[in-house]
Amino acid sequence: MWELEQLDKVNPEPLPEHLDVICPHCGSPEDPIYGERTGIEDRLSTFDRDGNPKPGMLVERHLIDGDVAIFNRQPSLHRMSMMVHEVRVMQGHTFRFNLAVCTPYNADFDGDEMNLHVIQSEEARAEAKILMRVQEHILTPRYGGAVIGGIHDHISGAYLLSRPGTLIRVEYGLEMLGNIGWTGKLPEIVKDENNKDCFRGQDIISLIIPDNIHLRFRSRSNDDVVVREGSVEGTLDKRAIGAEDGRLLDAIVQTNGPEKGAKFLDEFTQLSIAACTALGFTTGIDDEDLSPISLDAIEKANADARTLVEEELAAFGKDGKGYETRPGRTPRETLEENIMVMLDEGKQKAGDIAKDELNQSGSTNAAVNMAISGARGSMDNLTMMAGSIGQAKVRGKRLERGYNDRVLAHFKRGGRGALDRGFISNSFKRGLEPTEFFMLSVSGRESLVDTAVRTAKSGYMQRRLINAMDDLKVYDDEMLSVRNTANRIIQFSYGEDGIDPSRGVHGSPFNIDVIVDDALGTEGATVVERKSRERDENEEDMGAWEFEAETEGGEN
Repeated sequence: MWELEQLDKVNPEPLPEHLDVICPHCGSPEDPIYGERTGIEDRLSTFDRDGNPKPGMLVERHLIDGDVAIFNRQPSLHRMSMMVHEVRVMQGHTFRFNLAVCTPYNADFDGDEMNLHVIQSEEARAEAKILMRVQEHILTPRYGGAVIGGIHDHISGAYLLSRPGTLIRVEYGLEMLGNIGWTGKLPEIVKDENNKDCFRGQDIISLIIPDNIHLRFRSRSNDDVVVREGSVEGTLDKRAIGAEDGRLLDAIVQTNGPEKGAKFLDEFTQLSIAACTALGFTTGIDDEDLSPISLDAIEKANADARTLVEEELAAFGKDGKGYETRPGRTPRETLEENIMVMLDEGKQKAGDIAKDELNQSGSTNAAVNMAISGARGSMDNLTMMAGSIGQAKVRGKRLERGYNDRVLAHFKRGGRGALDRGFISNSFKRGLEPTEFFMLSVSGRESLVDTAVRTAKSGYMQRRLINAMDDLKVYDDEMLSVRNTANRIIQFSYGEDGIDPSRGVHGSPFNIDVIVDDALGTEGATVVERKSRERDENEEDMGAWEFEAETEGGEN
């Protein structure tokens, strides 16, 4: 064959000593003259002659931007504890994710560890994208509200931006809108008291709200919020965009779907963080400052409570003979209940004095703003910092156990006065006496133990419920009945009403007010009768927020 090929050439080439066989598997060199591979293919190679992986080969590579992976935080107490996120590869060795997604994971950033499951096959990737993406789980299946939403600074920024009368200088407003890549129409320019060009805070927020949202509700600060045709009036706070309680967020996701809902949440959280930066938001110990007059009034309220206790003890005497008892109670039990009422009223008076003064600082006090808007803490926390802590309790009663006939050796035996049994007159800001510190620690220990015990009990209860109901199924019959594997009817209609909670509106199949308002052009009721689903945030840091035993998010 070689000789036949050379016959047509003017200068025939001599017969080569050997033929080069290019092996992609072992990486032997290509022909140095022609740069081509021969037609011979290595059957053991994982690549074909074009350099592509052969069918059936497993390709291993690094994660790249846009990949999807399953993210999980334990304990996995509900389905939103395991969701699919899009990967963005960044420097460093830590997991980072959007703050708005902390609530379903019950995660915070004080050392929490999470699991990342990288999906291997295209089929599994496609299935995970459809079923498990974060956007698909904004609404919880428990009650149909948004479980993913604004927290902390997001709520503070929304509150600052939407308060009536808030004006943003044009240069700051443009910077905020630049943060979300806004390219649409700008809001109307108004003049402030210094004749500077400004935007209204509510107008900036209105730019990102869809036009088809009609909503009316009362905010936590008792302000009527009206959202109509893309414009918002009223103060937005946790009740508007907060996780587990955001009316506006619920309405947008339910009306426009998860994609639009996720886009709104992204833009709103970036806008609110920019608002905190532009307007300035900081808190310090001086936010709990009270005037000398208020401090004297608080001390007087506490002193009055202590005096009342002494008078009650004098009326009780040594053995309680002649003391008026409550039905079903011994004289001693009645005495303790009366003392508890007196001390709680004293603490309430002291708290009201502190609360009134703190509320007067209003818009300038960041700690009060956080409490009012629902971003973090409560007015009770602030009154304990600034005013008075009150009675330390164990199992709902005053402290009893300790040394013989007294809680601490600092007090007389048999003493039952306010201070002897754990009444704390001081505030956290002023500082506690050693005896007060110890007694507060005793009541704190109870709550820690209670948290640990409650977690174990609720975990076992959940396991029993899951095992008891794992064979139940909703059948596709006319009534959507619930049956077991033996085809026995457990419930004639799922949930007694046949409504999927995740697709309903807080227990109803749809929001009738919105439909009536659309039809009649009205603005709906002033107050929406709907239970607020706010979590009870205990201040002991046991890992993220502490839930009540029955809530989804669980405890660490």
